[in-house]
Amino acid sequence: MSALMQREQKLKENAVEYFRSRASVYNERYLVKASGDLLQVRHRAILEFVRSWNLPAGSRILDLGCGPGRLTRDLARMGYCGLGVDASQSMISLSEKEALAEGVADKWDYKMGDVEAVPVPDSSFDAAICAGVIDYLPSDENLIVEAARVLKPGGRFLLCFTNRFGYTVCLSTPLYWMKKMQIVRSFASFLRSVFVGGDEGAMSFNFLPRKHRPSVARLSMTHQGFRIEADRYVHYSLLPAPLCTITSKLNFGIDEKLEALDRTPIRALGSCYILSGYIEK
Repeated sequence: MSALMQREQKLKENAVEYFRSRASVYNERYLVKASGDLLQVRHRAILEFVRSWNLPAGSRILDLGCGPGRLTRDLARMGYCGLGVDASQSMISLSEKEALAEGVADKWDYKMGDVEAVPVPDSSFDAAICAGVIDYLPSDENLIVEAARVLKPGGRFLLCFTNRFGYTVCLSTPLYWMKKMQIVRSFASFLRSVFVGGDEGAMSFNFLPRKHRPSVARLSMTHQGFRIEADRYVHYSLLPAPLCTITSKLNFGIDEKLEALDRTPIRALGSCYILSGYIEK
């Protein structure tokens, strides 16, 4: 097995271990707003897609890689129920705690498990959402096959991932190598605490997530029987991360206005790509 294949096989294992111990860091990204942080921008876009589906109230949705469960709680308030699956028990525990606190625990269940082998029957969900998780898997195929399996005929599927050509994330690879040094990690956390706020500091992966070519992901979905209905690029910034994060309090909302670039010829510079489709069975 080549060194590249070995790294890809370990990617999932490393990601699972990382998020098991850092649920609070990930959750804070939803709570503390900063330019350069993808989660809030992606979250709003996902909810817009779900609204466009016009699913009837009570429809069952599967969140593949639910993290701290923020999306599932918003979906519950929209009238949907379902299941959140995550490989991190700390994420599942946080999801259950927050769902109970927000009064939606009766609508959603949470289960620790593998997003590539979800322990549910075939054709049991009206929709499935996978936001960012595929970046931490060695390949696309298994997850997309699993999504197709669990969906009812005509069921909707939303897939989000990091765009290889995104401007905001263009420095992520050199930053990954720089953050291997403790002094750099500490300085990055210091800068975030000063200019952004929060208690958890900068995120520092001990692995390098995959980035995707949008055209390849589209082919992967269509090969598994999905018909793509819509797509969208999100997450634009005036400066690449982490510079946009450090200066987020000074840009006067410019980065939010840049989301309009998705409707222009340079839309492919968005750092996150979202595909919406339905399964043809």
